[in-house]
Amino acid sequence: MRRCSPAAVSAAAAALLLTGCTGADAPERADAPAPTGPAASQPALAVPRAAEVLLPETSGTAGEQLPRFTPPEEAYTLYADCTGTGTVTIVDRSAGGGRHLVRCNGVTTVGVVHTPREAQHLAVQVTKGPATWRLTVVSGVQKG
Repeated sequence: MRRCSPAAVSAAAAALLLTGCTGADAPERADAPAPTGPAASQPALAVPRAAEVLLPETSGTAGEQLPRFTPPEEAYTLYADCTGTGTVTIVDRSAGGGRHLVRCNGVTTVGVVHTPREAQHLAVQVTKGPATWRLTVVSGVQKG
């Protein structure tokens, strides 16, 4: 099995997180609990039905540190979207972690992050204006 350096993993994760998909390309939604916060009136993010949820759908309008989670595999898939004029960024708070832009207004960002099976420390940052964001994390590499 090939291993990548943390810098290579961050670069690959950044490239993947910058790739958005439209609703037509999205997999079926999981029957997840209703989101809370400002995005509660929107439909849930489209994740595969059989996916193991590591971080339930979370939403907000300001930056915040997300609950820690540990993927049971050496990868996890993050689904995120946002609306507004601000900039939303997912920040890996681990040593050497990266920053990943979430595209707003109409596109769901889907990114696969390859990482060791250890606690993940993510945060959301909102800058340059108002934005409402939501995200969820599931185990493994999900195929849409």
